[in-house]
Amino acid sequence: MTRPDSEGSPGVPIVVPDFPADDDFPPWTRDEDLIAASARAACPCVRVSPCETVEVIIGRGGRAELELDLDAIGGDGVPVYRRRGGGCAVVLDPGNLIVSVAAPMAGVGGVTSAFRAFTEWLTEGLASAGAPGVTGDGVSDLVLDDRKVGGSCIYRTRGLVYYSTTLLAEPDLELVARYLPHPPREPVYRCGRDHRAFMGRLPAAAEAGFAGRLETILAATVPEPSPAAPADHSARS
Repeated sequence: MTRPDSEGSPGVPIVVPDFPADDDFPPWTRDEDLIAASARAACPCVRVSPCETVEVIIGRGGRAELELDLDAIGGDGVPVYRRRGGGCAVVLDPGNLIVSVAAPMAGVGGVTSAFRAFTEWLTEGLASAGAPGVTGDGVSDLVLDDRKVGGSCIYRTRGLVYYSTTLLAEPDLELVARYLPHPPREPVYRCGRDHRAFMGRLPAAAEAGFAGRLETILAATVPEPSPAAPADHSARS
């Protein structure tokens, strides 16, 4: 079933499709309240907060047999969830800071332009909050000193854009190596590196007060990506 929100702004109905039917994994519902709040208020809603548990998140079209070591994950009792956006699987732990935004947006499509706009928005916000030097690379990565310090996903449907990034503040890279095989696809700049050699850290994001400071900055500067092609899309991270 879909969830239209009759309180959205005029001409911008919010329609959020369900997660895939008959899935092996429960839906990742972390930001469902953020999406609903954006629809009710007919304006962007931003959240920056740490992940408090260890969990594995697989993309909307991700294939567990290629992206997950289910024996290791199951043996450790770690939950696996399915997110709305695309992209390869990720491991979340308390060393990650999650940045999310949901915003009404007329039309559908426009995933590429939305990724560009949100990447610029976030890198500028990071610099203002005290974490300079981060740039975008690949489809949706955030990079510092040639290492990935953030991975993003986006979901775009009628009347809605939802974007979420995991910032690697002090990640447990041993867990990433344990739970995730080498991904089935990778950005050019990765050059075949394993998880430990490819993933970096953004220590400023682990400092006390950083999350609140970044949220205030980002909430004041949410971009308005241009709508484009008439189709629903969830882009890959």
